[in-house]
Amino acid sequence: MKNILPDYQFNVLCNLFPTPKQKSTGRPRVNKDLLVKGILTVLKYDIPWSQLNLEGVSGTTCWRYFNEIQRRGKLKLIQQTLSKSKLTLSSCSIDSSTATSFSFNSSTGWDGKHRKVGTKISILSDVNGLPFDIVFGKGNKSDLSFVNEHIENTSGVRKQVLNMDKGYTSIDLRRELRTKGIKVNMETKKNDYHHKKGPKFKVNYEEYSARFLLERTFGWLKAFKRIRTRKDRKIAMFKAFTYLAVIIVLIRNIEF
Repeated sequence: MKNILPDYQFNVLCNLFPTPKQKSTGRPRVNKDLLVKGILTVLKYDIPWSQLNLEGVSGTTCWRYFNEIQRRGKLKLIQQTLSKSKLTLSSCSIDSSTATSFSFNSSTGWDGKHRKVGTKISILSDVNGLPFDIVFGKGNKSDLSFVNEHIENTSGVRKQVLNMDKGYTSIDLRRELRTKGIKVNMETKKNDYHHKKGPKFKVNYEEYSARFLLERTFGWLKAFKRIRTRKDRKIAMFKAFTYLAVIIVLIRNIEF
């Protein structure tokens, strides 16, 4: 796993995963390390579970384990626990990216901006671009609609400055966030609000640069081929792989 995670980071990841319980009867459970190695191999190289070739474990066994922890919501819980314990949102950013997808019935749509069918991944990150909250939607879902979901998901967490790009331009959104004590820091489209009286919207470019770190994070996530192209028919499994990729990004960039 050295080409995916160094040994000490792999051990941290394994410790976060639940250990399969051994029944009093039946075959011995597969070692958890082997299960995690198999799952990481599928995430990194996007190979079919049936073609997973690791000594001591089958692709079917890895899938059953991964599917069970996904069904119990363990991956999302691990991601949220890491983010809340290690990150702060005093200055944060929001952006989205579209993962190319087949035309599944669940959570896919035509993204006119990128001209492809896909599933959108929206992330609320801290000042270093590390993911704090993740929201999924169809490719044709407006980026603006993700903002309130992120705010609701992180209620109780202090947010002072929110960095966004021009695609989130909305005077109603600014007013709504202002009532919640959140300052919007963004560039505006040409001639936006030119007819409004009062002070003009200003951009703090030093704080705004944090938004580009979030774009770097999307690059890290899409380095995993299973995230770059969605081949999972069920959105729950695609979410599980995304949460796992985010957990790996957090492990790589925070201290334990």
